[in-house]
Amino acid sequence: QANTRAERSEEMGTFMERVLARASAAYVVFLAWVYVACYARAAAASGESFDCNTVEVRSPESGFNGLNGTHSLSKLKIASLNAEWLFDGKDDPSYSPWHPGKTSCPGMKHCGTEQGAQDHISKISEYVKLVNADILNLVEVEDCNILREVIDRSRVSEYSPLLRKGIDTATKQNVAMLTKLAPTEPLYRLDAKASYPVEGSACGYTKEGKRTTLSKNYVAHFDINGMTVAFHSLHLKAFPKDPYSCAKREGQAKIARDSIRESIDRGHEVVVFGDFNDFSYEFQDVQDSVPTSKVLSILRGETEDGETDLVNVMEYISKGERYSNWWDKNGNDVVDGSGEYSQIDHVLLSKKLASHVSEVEIFHGYDPALVSDHFPVIVSFDFGEKRGALEVPTGAEGETEGEDPLTTTHTAEIALACLVLFVVASVVVRRRSKSKRTDGQVSYQMAQI
Repeated sequence: QANTRAERSEEMGTFMERVLARASAAYVVFLAWVYVACYARAAAASGESFDCNTVEVRSPESGFNGLNGTHSLSKLKIASLNAEWLFDGKDDPSYSPWHPGKTSCPGMKHCGTEQGAQDHISKISEYVKLVNADILNLVEVEDCNILREVIDRSRVSEYSPLLRKGIDTATKQNVAMLTKLAPTEPLYRLDAKASYPVEGSACGYTKEGKRTTLSKNYVAHFDINGMTVAFHSLHLKAFPKDPYSCAKREGQAKIARDSIRESIDRGHEVVVFGDFNDFSYEFQDVQDSVPTSKVLSILRGETEDGETDLVNVMEYISKGERYSNWWDKNGNDVVDGSGEYSQIDHVLLSKKLASHVSEVEIFHGYDPALVSDHFPVIVSFDFGEKRGALEVPTGAEGETEGEDPLTTTHTAEIALACLVLFVVASVVVRRRSKSKRTDGQVSYQMAQI
């Protein structure tokens, strides 16, 4: 009887081991299949949505100016606009105003829906056509498909879309370019990291040893009138007065400054434009905003004696016109006067380029509650005659960077698979140990008999 009980126990243990082993193997295979399928889908989507960073050089007759990427121009117009969540409304991240359940959005109609997102694309396209810049920097763009939609709906057929995918995996926002001029090479990104808080920071953030990337940026080079012009597009960390954001933004500015300095050292002219999410310490805006950070000083390479190598075009705009952003402080979706306006979008120019500026404008021709919470900053150049600086007129937030949800999910799944394997192994070891103890007890009892 003892032998029979031992044999049954051993058979049951062996059976359970096989069941658990097969279940574990099936689970691991399933996880591998999910992992491969998800990444295949992501790769396919990436191939479809981020495939517009190819420089296409065409003849002027085709509408795309410049043979071999060189341009002889008498005039040039550039602009930068944060288009506020220029997304298609399909599987948008949770931060998007087009994500299901959201109740506040540009235009205040069809929030949290694909229809709202599509209406927003059409509105932005109207003003892209109206501004009609030769080179347009767009901030908060989803992907290349959105750029193609803007070109189609604006009917500015001369534009070509350029986008190099960023690494803000939480908002999935990117900076992008619509251009009538061919650059000399595809856009590239800055992948460096910087420590923050920076030396001498007045942000009030005290934790040391932090590191940041510049998640949303690109650099583009153009050959214009024999000059190599480096365009640096930036979308820096939001919330101007928050200590943590302020400190991180300074770190991001240092990354950008290293690249700007490299451009200058190579003899290039420089344009730095985008949403800096910070104020000018030198040219205060309509509500006298004072920066906490040194972002503008860092980007302009300010020395101890106050010298800089980049000109802020806000110098050429009267104080009453210095506002590019609307912050709805009380959340009522209505503009309640100039107290909700500020200047956080900037264009910085190397001094030679600044000497050719003919006009600077911040276009305020729409209600920011209905189109975008930012206004386009427009700079026009006249290369026909070099001139001094323009006469200054009299009277003169959020992204969140995070981990890639796909990667985070897979990491959790892999950890769970390892845990399952560990449990199975533990059960098998226990079963075998119990089986050995049972065999020993049976042998002892038999010996006593």
